[in-house]
Amino acid sequence: MSGHNWSIDTIVHALPSSDLRQQALRDIHLAPVGQLEQVIARWQAVAARWVQVEQPRIEEARAQYDATGHLPANHEETAESADRFDAWRLQMQQLRQQQRGAA
Repeated sequence: MSGHNWSIDTIVHALPSSDLRQQALRDIHLAPVGQLEQVIARWQAVAARWVQVEQPRIEEARAQYDATGHLPANHEETAESADRFDAWRLQMQQLRQQQRGAA
């Protein structure tokens, strides 16, 4: 995607989480005119790295796990990754409960 014709919309949609998308939009919308180009370039680099490097790496690990039941050796669980996963799981459970309550 390095030759990709980036726009603010494509940059934001390429980001992997709603928190990052919201932060990018905030940063872009609140940037002083003289810094707008640099702010957009910074978020474009983040989006490009995600699309070109991080997302394929995650998909490869997911495919190996689906095929073998094990993550690649270079994807070892750490205390930090376990804590982040547990926090994510709790957040998803809370969202699910909120959605059920709203239905």
